[in-house]
Amino acid sequence: MKVATGTVVKGTIIVDDPEFKDGTDVFILTREPEEEVHLSPEELAELEAGIAEADRGEMIPGDEFFARLRRYG
Repeated sequence: MKVATGTVVKGTIIVDDPEFKDGTDVFILTREPEEEVHLSPEELAELEAGIAEADRGEMIPGDEFFARLRRYG
């Protein structure tokens, strides 16, 4: 899985990092303008590392994940 950002221009999504092959399936999540999220290069690297872990099956059970969220806020 790869994380990319982009902008809709005249109904077409323009991706900031266009390294996707033709035919690649994508999942698009939109956010409201006031909810913009800007990641530093370090934060983006951490997010991509987490996605790579999940792709390798290195995950924790959902109940443990939610318990950690409650514990650490």
